[in-house]
Amino acid sequence: MSSHLSALSLASDATAVSEHGPDMYERTSYYNGITGDGDHPDLVYRSDYLTTPFPRPIGRHTHLPVKSVRGVFGTPLNGVWDTVRPQIRDLIEAHKIQLVVHRHCPLLHYDGPPGEEAKGSLGPVVIWVSVIPGSTSPDAAHDVSQEILMLLVKNGVEGAVVEWCEAVPQKLADPLPYAPRR
Repeated sequence: MSSHLSALSLASDATAVSEHGPDMYERTSYYNGITGDGDHPDLVYRSDYLTTPFPRPIGRHTHLPVKSVRGVFGTPLNGVWDTVRPQIRDLIEAHKIQLVVHRHCPLLHYDGPPGEEAKGSLGPVVIWVSVIPGSTSPDAAHDVSQEILMLLVKNGVEGAVVEWCEAVPQKLADPLPYAPRR
């Protein structure tokens, strides 16, 4: 009986590897630098994984690549964001994915020593989809991302990337912080 339970617990702990998902190193390191406290989100999927490999540290004095978020100005997405944003949300929800938030931003990619991040290069505009941890597989994110990219191209936006990360929703304030008490 106990060997049967052990086999069941091992089987339930096994994780299927997806052809679309990042390996553990990329999953946990991809968003390094995105938050000031080092508590960055985990990557679930990114639509440019075949064309833009994630750099691996090499040698004795290695460092993790650093990313930061920058404002989006002067891109084709700015002009159509109010139109495509609800359509992107609808595509995600149609696949029964538990969305936390989605937004667009370019990410500054930097692969140099800490403290010199300003020398990085600005990447493409990213549609950043945050989902509840464990709620979305890389395969599901890949399927929805293809639909999002087609929607963007149909609206004149080329070269965008869709990235999915896991995020824990947090309540930052009450809806009516100054509501009168009764």
